[in-house]
Amino acid sequence: MQENFFFRRLSTQKKLLDILFIYSKLNPDIGYRQGMHELLAPILWVVDCDAVDPGSAKTAAIGEEVENEGMMLEILDPDFVEHDAFNLFCALMQTARAFYEVGDSKTSPLVNRSRRIQKDLLAAVDPELEQHLVSIEILPQIYLVSVHAICAVVHS
Repeated sequence: MQENFFFRRLSTQKKLLDILFIYSKLNPDIGYRQGMHELLAPILWVVDCDAVDPGSAKTAAIGEEVENEGMMLEILDPDFVEHDAFNLFCALMQTARAFYEVGDSKTSPLVNRSRRIQKDLLAAVDPELEQHLVSIEILPQIYLVSVHAICAVVHS
């Protein structure tokens, strides 16, 4: 997502790297696999965008009665963006990790499933699109990693 300024910031890149590093250290059996950053990036972005500066929030709420304001400010504290993104990423990976595990075939289930979706299913529904993706050499797992993760979460 280099076109998005948020992801060009060094502070954002450091958070992404730190989260993925800690995750891989805590999960040495799977480590880091290509595509995990594509699952983490939107999580970090949303958590960062939702963060609320306590000083500005209290000023805006003067004269208004807001229930549980303290709890909301604590939940959306910008000091915990990295922490919160890490925990959400770990929760997502509980379901999505199966896509990144490599078995005896040395090819991950994610790659195998993505190839089947493109070569069998997409080719049957939209052969022109499937051929176009092949001709421009876009690997199916590149665009299907997010779809796999979303489906895994929905079905769990």
